[in-house]
Amino acid sequence: MPEQRFRILLVEDNPGDAFLVRTLLEETDESFDIQHCSDLASAMEILNGTGPEAQVDVVLLDLTLPDSSGVETISRVRSCTNVAPVVVLTGHKDEELAFEALQYGAEDYLTKEFPDGRTIRRSIRYAIERSRAERALKESEERYRKLVELAPELISVLSGEEIVYMNQQGLTILGANDSEQLIGRSFMEMVHPSSRETLEEYITRYRNGYSGRADFTIICQRQEGDNVELEVSAIAFTHEGAPAMLMLAEDVTEKRKVERQLVQTSKLATLGEMAASVAHEMNQPLNVIRMAADTCALQYDLDAVKPAFQRERLALISGQTERMSEIIKHLQIYSRPDDDDFAPFDVMKAVERAVDMVEHDCRLSGIVIDVVPPPKRCFVNGRQVQLEQVLVNMLSNARDAINENGDDPGSIGGLIRVCVMVDEKRKRLKLAVNDNGGGVPEAAIDLLFHPFFTTKDVGKGTGLGLSVSFGIIEAMGGGIDVRNEGDGACFEITLPLADLAIPEQGGLSDATLDDGWQSTVPANANGRGNIRILVVDDELDAMEIISGYLEAQGFNVSAASNGEDALAIAGIVQPDILITDIRMPQMDGNTLVKELRERNPTLPVIVMTGHPGDAQRPVEDDEITDAPVMVMSKPLNLKELMATLDELSEVFTT
Repeated sequence: MPEQRFRILLVEDNPGDAFLVRTLLEETDESFDIQHCSDLASAMEILNGTGPEAQVDVVLLDLTLPDSSGVETISRVRSCTNVAPVVVLTGHKDEELAFEALQYGAEDYLTKEFPDGRTIRRSIRYAIERSRAERALKESEERYRKLVELAPELISVLSGEEIVYMNQQGLTILGANDSEQLIGRSFMEMVHPSSRETLEEYITRYRNGYSGRADFTIICQRQEGDNVELEVSAIAFTHEGAPAMLMLAEDVTEKRKVERQLVQTSKLATLGEMAASVAHEMNQPLNVIRMAADTCALQYDLDAVKPAFQRERLALISGQTERMSEIIKHLQIYSRPDDDDFAPFDVMKAVERAVDMVEHDCRLSGIVIDVVPPPKRCFVNGRQVQLEQVLVNMLSNARDAINENGDDPGSIGGLIRVCVMVDEKRKRLKLAVNDNGGGVPEAAIDLLFHPFFTTKDVGKGTGLGLSVSFGIIEAMGGGIDVRNEGDGACFEITLPLADLAIPEQGGLSDATLDDGWQSTVPANANGRGNIRILVVDDELDAMEIISGYLEAQGFNVSAASNGEDALAIAGIVQPDILITDIRMPQMDGNTLVKELRERNPTLPVIVMTGHPGDAQRPVEDDEITDAPVMVMSKPLNLKELMATLDELSEVFTT
């Protein structure tokens, strides 16, 4: 290995001092190559050069030269192209000058009363090693700075709420042009109101000395006005000697959008698979309605009408219509995108509805679904329809597994057990779905929750159900575990219980147990004839039934089958109350309401709709008005309609 030789540039105008330095260094037996300059200009020419002689390991610099003196000499040497560590040589024992020299960039300070060469050698080696360490540190800092600036995540340092650092990706994510727009501002200003409490909690933790890691999700508002969802990982940091918080955040806005689309795709695929079951559920009440109507008509044909029998059958028809309405309403809720915020809900309601959706298909396959409820009502935070989606998927998979296993010799009847258990100590809920379908292949257990992985035959599964289910349960703060148990599989969902006070059951009043409608004629019934109601529905049968019913109850009624005719009628006789469908050809309900309210801004409106989206925003009106807008879902409950009209009628009779 070749011997390492240090190149020294000695800048000294005194020949005697230069000779002494050379002599002392030679006595140390070190390998030094010394180049001597007697003025600063010559030294700077060497240090600004491009050849090998310009590469110097250390500069021994006198501060009193013909062309430069004082600590400014250090700055001029360090401004050269090839920077080398500087050791100052001076004939003055001045500690203040020594300190000032170090401030200007010198690595060490030596007086010219050299005791021996070892002192100079030690100072030279120290200067070289320190310079190398500083250079390595700067290079390391530069590498990490570039890594931070090129990182695809937002990286920020918060001192309290104040932003003291933000990388380039953070500027891009938050919609800022440069760091000056954000540095010194409160990060809370950019956080959506719904997330401020979450961020404030963690800022307080780190301000009070918390040193652990934290993971949370917040929503920020860009300067353009749109929102961005961030998954944040935070850890303790020190800024200017005070506790701070280092945040690394990933923009998951598009990821969440794709996840919602996958959830929706999975739900619609499940509905498609259950089409036969849904048709059966609808045919059951339709069959009852048809037979009840036929038996009523038969009495008329035989001229043997019995009022009590007719009333009983009509009540049966009304009840079965309500049953169909509930089925349709639940399918509409199940199929629409999940935009509602998390809220506490009763787990057993989700279990019961999920079982209802698959029970018919299971019954046709000879499969029994056994539900074991918890000893008391329990609530979790989330979206009920999403837990239903997870359970429907698991129940459908269990049914398919049992059907596939049913061909095996010795197989017994199919059984799916849904068991809900509560762990009071850990405040957790466990929801287990067991089947006797032969279990999951051991090699597939670790892959079940991967997107597009399926154990079903080609064309019988999308491979999205369990993957989407895993994401739904994880978002609710829980997890899913799968294992083989007995002669089948067990899927176990674990969720945190909602901190909710559950009211005691019982103690219901007689009014609650009743259907809620008045059995006597209301006090304002005599004034109904003074109230003009306009009924608008493009379904002629529905329009005639509603109009006839209201006329029989004493109201003054006008009717139209479209918006244009309704406007014409209102031009002749102005209505006191409008009852209208929303989705109609030619002129829809929204346009009709807007036109009529230009004539009468206080006109009360009752909207009839069979579409769930109309219930969220029944009347599109840019102007806020105090006039009431009430929504009633189809199929219409005429008793409920009467109760609503009587409430509105009080305005006209008082």
